[in-house]
Amino acid sequence: MKSTTEQDSQLRLIKLQIIPGPDRVLGVAEASKQVGFQIRRMYFLTDIGKGARLGRHAHRTLQECFICLRGSVTVEVEKHGRRQSIRLSEYSTAIMLPGGYWRDLHSFTDDALLAVLASEEYDEGDYIRDYDDFRKWEAQSKPQSVPYLDLRRYSAAMTNEFDAAISSVLKSGKFIGGPAVAQFESEFSAYCGSSHAVGIGNGLQALVLALKAQAIGAGDEVVLPANTFVGTALAVSEVGARPVLVDAEEDTGLIQVDQVAAALTPRTRAIIPVHLYGHPADMEPLRAIAQRHGLFLLEDACQAHGARYKQRRCGSLGDAAAFSFYPTKNLAALGDAGALVTDDVGCADVVRRLANYGSNVRYSHELLGTNSRLDPLQAAVLSVKLQYLDAWNERRRAHAARYIEGLSGLDDLALPTVRPWAEPVWHAFPVRVRRNQRVALQEALAKANIGSNIHYPIPVHLQPCYAAMGWCAGQFPISERRAVELLSLPIDAMHSEQEIDLVIDEVRKFFDR
Repeated sequence: MKSTTEQDSQLRLIKLQIIPGPDRVLGVAEASKQVGFQIRRMYFLTDIGKGARLGRHAHRTLQECFICLRGSVTVEVEKHGRRQSIRLSEYSTAIMLPGGYWRDLHSFTDDALLAVLASEEYDEGDYIRDYDDFRKWEAQSKPQSVPYLDLRRYSAAMTNEFDAAISSVLKSGKFIGGPAVAQFESEFSAYCGSSHAVGIGNGLQALVLALKAQAIGAGDEVVLPANTFVGTALAVSEVGARPVLVDAEEDTGLIQVDQVAAALTPRTRAIIPVHLYGHPADMEPLRAIAQRHGLFLLEDACQAHGARYKQRRCGSLGDAAAFSFYPTKNLAALGDAGALVTDDVGCADVVRRLANYGSNVRYSHELLGTNSRLDPLQAAVLSVKLQYLDAWNERRRAHAARYIEGLSGLDDLALPTVRPWAEPVWHAFPVRVRRNQRVALQEALAKANIGSNIHYPIPVHLQPCYAAMGWCAGQFPISERRAVELLSLPIDAMHSEQEIDLVIDEVRKFFDR
């Protein structure tokens, strides 16, 4: 398992592969699995004089991996005024240091032997040897724009790991199902705290197949929030059931739990709470309602990978949970992908058969199924990314805390609310812009080269595809207000603190005018 530090999502401690034997210890640092870059050069430091301080420079782009093979050393690094001190004293743990950091190596023990793996051959032009020059270079390299999301950053940071994962699938010759899918299903179910995971083609089909596995269809009703992505309702419609909407909470945008019971009828078969923007819905009272009325409780966890409700992860809170691994999600594939997670072995078995043409045995089709299977290439990539998910979510939480501190006190801007029992993962950071100023703020951010998004501009009941349902404007007023007020600010694990600060500055400038 790889972990990042609190300060930067790229600077990280990595665990090397250590293989003990009866007469030796073998340590392995693979470029694709541990180091994360192709190794072009290796050098080492030893016989270091007492009190020596080495390093004392920065690299603009060079990536390095520090491994203390013997003894110990302190590696002190700085970026944007933040200093971190890391003591390397075990050869099983290394530091992966990207470009852009000032480094200072000191407090060597007498027997220290430090090996350094580098991504490029020696290039004097990449060095910054004077500290004042480094600070000037940092000031000049401050971001001038902030994308809402740039998926190329993940590809650039993880190319070697992706290549290795995809190569392993190509070598296996298993292009439908196979070990890569089984591995990810096992890892993800364990991560969620559930017994079973079934890889599905996408998040929408995970919802659909979960409903079909319960024989929910024509004549049935399913309760869900009006304030959600339309896919939640489309899943209900696809199985032939009727979506029954409940308005949102004013401050969180989550389903109003106290309205759910009133929405039930004799035809109700299921409730689908949505963990919107990565914040869990209030599941205990919803579970109580579901149990009291014998209803299927299906989590729409498509935005909540790793989120916790009262210390339990989303995905383990209902009878089943649907996840999407669309490329913009916290845990994202390189295309469409999804999963159904459950503790119910029967549900998992039926969903697996439904997703595979209704079959467990080739050419014997017990159910009217479909083709919606997780691709092994996507599964392999997801297994790689799952190792980073907790650290990426921590990074998002740090950005959210930065926004909340930096944007508090603005009269016409309402910040997201977090319930005391929730540990959200901030798939989005939606602020409410009052007095019809959203368009103007979004335009001001765009002029400053800052991306933003709207989640979601049209609530479910006003979507053209549901015009025949008889819903009308004003029926779900909180969802409608949020649709015209919400603006999502950039909040990705690959954003830097400086990018978040630039967004804060521009938003404050807008309201200070």
